[in-house]
Amino acid sequence: MSPTSTPRSTDSYDRLYLDATVLTTLASVDLVDAAPSTVDNPRTSYAVRADLDASLAAGDDAAGRALAALRDPLDSDAGTPGIAVAGSLVRQRKPELLDRLSLGEASVLYQALAAGVPLATDDRDVRRVADSYGVPVTGSLGLVARAVEREVLSVGTADDALATWRDEGYSVPVDGVEELLGRDSDGSDD
Repeated sequence: MSPTSTPRSTDSYDRLYLDATVLTTLASVDLVDAAPSTVDNPRTSYAVRADLDASLAAGDDAAGRALAALRDPLDSDAGTPGIAVAGSLVRQRKPELLDRLSLGEASVLYQALAAGVPLATDDRDVRRVADSYGVPVTGSLGLVARAVEREVLSVGTADDALATWRDEGYSVPVDGVEELLGRDSDGSDD
């Protein structure tokens, strides 16, 4: 989970595609429900949903919380806020992605590439492939910083999430969310 310079948390996202790593990382600290208020139009793929289903079946509780945040546009509750689930044509249009990534990872990368929008992932290999295609990448840290900027989360809640991730062994290269926002710890800009 390392920050990236593009896209910045202040950038406006018309759409953003999220993979299973970001969804479960956010869900692990009960922040996955903040994504629809943080990103204008968050989306994922049916293949990512299948990955989350498999993780839940294997006992990953965070995957269950991530699944609860997803909404299928074909369901009757399609108008409720959530992370939209969409199909992907990765097998037909960019099958070479499947040589390097899982179906879930490749599907959201393809969707981001085709739409010309960022991808949210915490997976280093996915970031490398996305970079090779020129797809901007952010991750859980970037989304948490954006949530603070949009006043969806407090600095304290964000810092608590970072501390929990650090305690769980995730790589968190900042002491607090203020560093990601370019602020001093008192909240003022540098």
